[in-house]
Amino acid sequence: MLRGDIEGLRAIAVLMVLLYHVRVPGFSGGFAGVDVFFVISGYLITGQLVKEARRDGRIRLPRFYARRARRLLPAASLTLLATTVAGWWLLPRSAHAELGTDVLGATGYVVNWVLAAREVDYLAEDSIPSLVQHYWSLSVEEQFYLGWPLLVILSRWVVHRYRLRLVPVLTITLTLVIATSLAWSIYSTATSPGTAYFATTTRVWQLGAGAILVLATPVIARLRAPAATGLAWAGLVLIAATITSITTATPWPGSAALLPTVGTAAVIAVGIARPQSSPAILLGKPPMRFLGAISYGLYLWHWPALGLLAQTHPDAGIITRLGIAAASILLAWATLHLVENPLRYRPALANSTARSLTFALLTMVLTAGAALALHSSAPVLSTRAQDDVLDLDGGPLDPGLATGPGEVVPTGSDVLIDDAGAIGLVVTASRTSDELEMIPDPHRVFTTSGPIYPDPGSATADIPMAAYDEDCQVKKESTALLDEGACWFGDPDGEKVAALVGDSKMLQWLTALDPIAREEGWRLKVYTKSACGLASIEMYPQCHTYNRALSTRLADGEHTPDLIFTSMVRSGGQELGASVAALLQPAADAGASVVVLADNPSPSASELGGPAYRCVEKHPNDYLACSYATGEGSGTPALRVAASRLEAPLIDLRGWICPADGAEPACPPVVGKVLAFRQGSHLTATYVASLTPILHHELVRAGVATTAYEQIPWRIPTPGDEG
Repeated sequence: MLRGDIEGLRAIAVLMVLLYHVRVPGFSGGFAGVDVFFVISGYLITGQLVKEARRDGRIRLPRFYARRARRLLPAASLTLLATTVAGWWLLPRSAHAELGTDVLGATGYVVNWVLAAREVDYLAEDSIPSLVQHYWSLSVEEQFYLGWPLLVILSRWVVHRYRLRLVPVLTITLTLVIATSLAWSIYSTATSPGTAYFATTTRVWQLGAGAILVLATPVIARLRAPAATGLAWAGLVLIAATITSITTATPWPGSAALLPTVGTAAVIAVGIARPQSSPAILLGKPPMRFLGAISYGLYLWHWPALGLLAQTHPDAGIITRLGIAAASILLAWATLHLVENPLRYRPALANSTARSLTFALLTMVLTAGAALALHSSAPVLSTRAQDDVLDLDGGPLDPGLATGPGEVVPTGSDVLIDDAGAIGLVVTASRTSDELEMIPDPHRVFTTSGPIYPDPGSATADIPMAAYDEDCQVKKESTALLDEGACWFGDPDGEKVAALVGDSKMLQWLTALDPIAREEGWRLKVYTKSACGLASIEMYPQCHTYNRALSTRLADGEHTPDLIFTSMVRSGGQELGASVAALLQPAADAGASVVVLADNPSPSASELGGPAYRCVEKHPNDYLACSYATGEGSGTPALRVAASRLEAPLIDLRGWICPADGAEPACPPVVGKVLAFRQGSHLTATYVASLTPILHHELVRAGVATTAYEQIPWRIPTPGDEG
């Protein structure tokens, strides 16, 4: 028999989540509704397991999993299939691969770990909230369902082997699990909050809090009525306090999650002791029972519906969002009566464990197939398409570059190229002298439609592939420097050594610096780290530790390079720039020459409604609709200070990234036939490759490179061939 108070708690939990996602004012902590669900699930599942262990003397795992499959899979699989189809139809192609991966993870109940990995993936910074992100909590519960019965069975064996009592053994086991998980949750939330939110290990203690109520039932049952009623009201107050006082800025789960966890446990405990208490009666009212009954389906349907609304109509108001919520309630009710209950209680399945498990397997195979089909519909970065658009095999530009309207400079001339407008010619390969003279204003060599490279749907894959394939970008959570023998590029026999230090905005230039290093005879070592500019302030703890170690290595005579290239995206002024200089000064004193690359200007995601490549994808007939205002990169002010203090050259290529003179359109996202931006403010590897001769010229101008101007090859190296 279903307990009314628990149905009421389910109703509260799903309303918390629903109203939070609808963005109703006053529900800033509504996301903690999943924490309420965790406690409820831990209590109910443990109750079933202990009851079976006591009654039968054992736990039949296949039958247990078959019951779980009949209860959870029908609605979950239906929602996943519907979301997959809707995502294929309504989302941009650039989102298909990621959604396909997430649906596959949700099918296998491991999507929480997929999302946890994405939280620390610097290449996933433009990821839109997944349409199946809410399946992370279901994954946590299923993983608990997988492991907890095994612990119960192990405890049963210990009881039988040593002639102990079951409840004390289970209580000790569960207490250890809860204490360990809570301690890890507090630590992990402080050190890696993105991962901690989704990880199973930081949430098990909440399921365990519900589970231990089952074991403590004899003690709880002795609660007197006044004390029980007061405890229940206190629990509801804790849940209410969670809704109103917790925000997304609160470190979560950690110790703050004790608020809804303890509150929910208190309400359940009172329902055990005094089921006729006033809070239990209130929670068992028909409206609460109704919402509790459909809470599972409502939780499943509301999030993808609201997510699709946000993607297709980002300006939709609260009335529209409430309408989606109401539609989700109707859909959940229909799912319960037409899908969930008919399959859950169907005799052919309910009376056969084998058929139930076979049904579960077939359902998961179907959902996984849909996920793989969606993933395969996403564009793939194609070097053949690159050749078709850029004609990379055309060789050096012939006969030269335009340096102004109607002017041509032969390739062999001993001059520097100063006109950023020429970039339109650089990225579109060879042109004849007549074609050059026909262009009235090289500042306006923009592509407004037609084939471009990379395809916007695969832009995020256009990265310095060799560096990422070799794990040269140190991850955020790591503090260790790479092995001395790893991540070398450029000329393997070069007499000079150059080092790249900074964050991913420095690493993006590897695509140009690698061929330059080969021309100049430099060996090129990569020391970059995700979201970690070489500064001693305003960075995260692991970054500071890494930077101190790197500064020491670069100053060590044995490891001091001849050249150090650095750049970063972190904004700041004098103090930040001074800290960059302070970390590089020991290496400079040891003989290294420092070259500072200015941060590149970039589009504003808020102004374009998302990253530039996604805007271009939405405007295939008018790329200039995604133009952005000119300006310098956010990291440039601090980098300018560092360059000044170190008396180092500052190479600023922003004029070649935004070849505009102030007139509209300002800065186009597509120049020539090349898409300039991938995720965040990062340039595509192909666009960086097109800037190779320009950067080479600037390094010669700065006295860093020694190749004669007339010998600089005016050709576009193929990105991905670094090293």
